[in-house]
Amino acid sequence: MPLRDDASQEMTVVDSSSGILFAVFDGLKRVICKVDWDALVDRATVDEIDETNIRATFDRHCAAIPAIASRNYDAGQGSLVMTTSQLTPLS
Repeated sequence: MPLRDDASQEMTVVDSSSGILFAVFDGLKRVICKVDWDALVDRATVDEIDETNIRATFDRHCAAIPAIASRNYDAGQGSLVMTTSQLTPLS
């Protein structure tokens, strides 16, 4: 079952060595997800944009990130952490 976005679109920057937390929903169940900081920096580098503006990178890929989380969730992953290999796959 696909996860639904949190209508509030809140996110929490944990710290510059950890990542960004955000919530999605499985029905009424709130599911916390994380994007590794390095994954966002690597994505910004590939996009050839300012890798220090992590929020902009997160926002630019706001459709892809929850979709990755949903696939991970459907695959039964207990921890929904997006990494570079998922956000910036090798071509």
